[in-house]
Amino acid sequence: MTGRWGLLALAVVGLLAGCADRDRSSLADGRLTATPGGVDFQKVAIFDAREAEISLRNVGRARINVNEVWVEGPEGSYLAEFTHEGPHSLQPGSACSLKVRFAPPKPGALPAMLVVRSDTRIEPLLKIPLSGLGVAAWAEVSPRRLDFGRIEADSTKTLMLKLDNATEMPVEVTPRLVGADRDEFTLEPVTLAAGESREVPVTFSPVRVGKKQVALAVSPCRGCADVAVQVAAEALERAVVAEPEVVDFGAVPVDRESYRESRIHNISTEPVTVTQLTLEGKDASFSHANTGFPLVLQPGEVRGFQLRYSPDHQGPAQDNALYHVESRRHPTLPVELRGYGGAAELCVSPLSYDFGRQPLGSKTRVIVNVKNCGSSNAGGLTLNTLAWQPAAGGDLQFNNTPLAMPHTLKPGEEVNIAVFYEPTRTGDAMGSLVMTTNAFSAATVQMDFRGTAEQHAPCQLTVTPLALDFGTVPPQQGAVLGVKLENRGTDLCPVKNIQLRDDGGGVFGMPGGALYGGIMYPGDWFSFMVSFTSPPQGGSFTGTLQIEQMDPVNPVLLVPLRAHSQMACLVASRRYLDWGVARRDCPPEPLEVNFLNACTAPVSVDDVFIGPGTTDSEFALQKVPDPLPFTLMPNQGFTVGVDYLAQVYGLNVSPLFVASSDLPEPLLVPLIGESSKRVEKTDLFVQQDVSKVDVLFVVDNTDSMAVEQPRLVNAVPAFVNTALDKKVNLHVAVTTTGIQTQPQPNPADNCPGGALGGEAGRFFPVDNSFNRILNSGMPDLAAQLQRNVQVGRCGEVEEGFEAMRRALSRPLVDSADDARTPPPRDGNLGFLREEAALVVLFVSDEDDHSPDAVDTYVQWAQQLKGVNQPQRATFYAIAPPKNGCDTAGGAGTRYAEATARTGGEVMSVCAPDYAPLLRAVADKAFSAQKRFPLSEVPEPGTVTVTVDGAPVTTGWTYDGATNSVEFANVPAPGARIAISYRRSCAAL
Repeated sequence: MTGRWGLLALAVVGLLAGCADRDRSSLADGRLTATPGGVDFQKVAIFDAREAEISLRNVGRARINVNEVWVEGPEGSYLAEFTHEGPHSLQPGSACSLKVRFAPPKPGALPAMLVVRSDTRIEPLLKIPLSGLGVAAWAEVSPRRLDFGRIEADSTKTLMLKLDNATEMPVEVTPRLVGADRDEFTLEPVTLAAGESREVPVTFSPVRVGKKQVALAVSPCRGCADVAVQVAAEALERAVVAEPEVVDFGAVPVDRESYRESRIHNISTEPVTVTQLTLEGKDASFSHANTGFPLVLQPGEVRGFQLRYSPDHQGPAQDNALYHVESRRHPTLPVELRGYGGAAELCVSPLSYDFGRQPLGSKTRVIVNVKNCGSSNAGGLTLNTLAWQPAAGGDLQFNNTPLAMPHTLKPGEEVNIAVFYEPTRTGDAMGSLVMTTNAFSAATVQMDFRGTAEQHAPCQLTVTPLALDFGTVPPQQGAVLGVKLENRGTDLCPVKNIQLRDDGGGVFGMPGGALYGGIMYPGDWFSFMVSFTSPPQGGSFTGTLQIEQMDPVNPVLLVPLRAHSQMACLVASRRYLDWGVARRDCPPEPLEVNFLNACTAPVSVDDVFIGPGTTDSEFALQKVPDPLPFTLMPNQGFTVGVDYLAQVYGLNVSPLFVASSDLPEPLLVPLIGESSKRVEKTDLFVQQDVSKVDVLFVVDNTDSMAVEQPRLVNAVPAFVNTALDKKVNLHVAVTTTGIQTQPQPNPADNCPGGALGGEAGRFFPVDNSFNRILNSGMPDLAAQLQRNVQVGRCGEVEEGFEAMRRALSRPLVDSADDARTPPPRDGNLGFLREEAALVVLFVSDEDDHSPDAVDTYVQWAQQLKGVNQPQRATFYAIAPPKNGCDTAGGAGTRYAEATARTGGEVMSVCAPDYAPLLRAVADKAFSAQKRFPLSEVPEPGTVTVTVDGAPVTTGWTYDGATNSVEFANVPAPGARIAISYRRSCAAL
């Protein structure tokens, strides 16, 4: 068979270039020989090739023309061609060369014959044997798919392509990348020796984000068909992303804290190292306490971290959390943090209450105070629902006054909810009142109540009068009458639900409100008022008052009410006669009322009398026209005088009636008086020591005090220096507004002192790491006090008044150690001196949230040092002003009220410098008291004075203008002063 390369040689035979001149002798023939006489190419890899050169020589005596050459053998295996262009004409002795190429297309022996055709007569076809062995030699390529996964742009990843030459021949492997993104991959050609295996690196170095369009074509040997290797790869903008990208804490009350989770997600297919988590520090309200860095985030892994927001100011707050990532493209991953200082905050007191042992059939009450104690910018607090949970026994014995829902409270607003225990069976009872709100951290609040009922004898209750008759009241005027209840039995009598069953269309009322209930012991009695307000159109009206008692036979007593209203000719000069508070031993003077005939016609006055009242003997007619009846001409009048005897203690109300011809019912003028038992009175005082003052600092230790605490520290020297200049003997201590220990306090540097923010009145520091009770004898008093007022910021609720009371009450005030708590020597013994004045300075950027009313704390403090001596127990405050400010939570209304009641002062916590206030505290607190005001007006000549138990008859005077005793000889510091007197019969 003629090879294709042989055919080509035949086709171009006319183009062969000669090896010598063209002349040819005809005298003798030429003779052509070949060197070598045969070629063995031996082993050659298929698709590879090997060449050999054959020389053709004219050994004859005549010129030879070599016309063509070809190979007879396996198709496509051999190729023969002259090395020089033709024609090829050989002179005797000259030569030319051929090049034969062996490229086996298949494995196995491939013999062939090289044929050279010339114009010799002797041997026109010269045949030269050719042989060669085709060997199947190429590389095995694996794997057939390279998956680089998802990696961040500007990073690199290398995978290995395995090439395996299992043959005995060397192999040249040529890779070729194709596709739009081939420039982001690198791979070099390689030649494998016989039997060699090699892993060749394929590197992915993306610069563009997105999925890659690329493939790898590998030629496993020279001339071999390409082997396709699939390539999958994607470049990411970020390997690690934040979920969510923004952490929004929403609205949070100042000083409270909220936690949110920030998650990071490795969306790549490679591990990523996160070295740390930091905050930019734009706002100190944000913090975190996450540990465990550096860490490796595995492919696809999501990990969460807690971030904390505790606003130290009102209004919006913003910061960035930064995750530090080992990445060339994005070394940090920012997460935006947002929050708002100020949220509706719920304060409820009490959360639980035990009514104790109560009579069956009684109704006892506790007031639950619900307040929006959020800051002034916090928005409304909405109470959504209020409902009782079913009792375990199914017979709920508790109830509450209705409150329309939903009910919204503005910041600082509050509502009182009366909760009643109304037992219907003996034994223990429990109930829970559940409230749902929109408050921060208080979506559901449960208030628990309990009580125990016991059996008593049926009531023997007397009602006086049996009916209330208001007679005639002119239109658009009002009047009151009284009802008296008296327990005439030998056992206690519970009464309840004293209220109007029928208010006559709204004309009858109870000025003091409905009486929910009470317990009357044998012989007890009390009175209350019922009102009538006549409408403009007048008319006749009836109603009913109900009284429930513990008497199964007669559980409800009904008191009929009746009234009439019309214009009357008689006009009373006084709509009622009120004697106020009187004494049994000195009844008040009589009161008079004048009646005028305002009509144009005569009126017959038929009678003047006192009708049934709470106690019929208490009022008496002292001056009455005589005789009765009589005619009162137009524009004429008369006067009626009434005595109030004040012999029955308590409230007494009776009707004064005047019957006339123009009225179907007599005209009413109510008679009102109250008799008191109090006669003698003693006011007690302890003279303050002008050189001795006990000063207690109560410092807010919530998280929002980051700005205010340093201001206080800076102002302390001004206070100390002023006191020392006045040579005042000081005792100084510090406590915090924190009562409850925080279960998850801030880091230790924000929660010093050993009490975890819950000093509860114990002096700071509770762990005695510093001196807790300081005095003016210490040479570095200012420095020590500056250190002690740095109380940290890990408290949650500001309870300044409660902290003060606990600090100066038993057991802390008189014990070296508080036995109720683990820390040793944490009592406050040695601070409070009876002869020294007391100054309490509150420092807070939010109002007080103590459980009791301001009055309770003020009265307690004044009794501690002596009532009516404001300089002996004085409150000062650095607190939020009335209109608030950006760094304060709402207005300090409770602090303002307390300081005003004790004669102290308030300075705005927003002020940049606290030194002026502390100077004012020192200046005002250290002065002697020589004027002692009395609590009531004394009878002349009844005032007596003792100092330290000894009567003092000279050196003092009573000043009626100021109702005080003023000493010319000021009592010595620490002196005990008692001023006694008999209360005057005059109106106080």
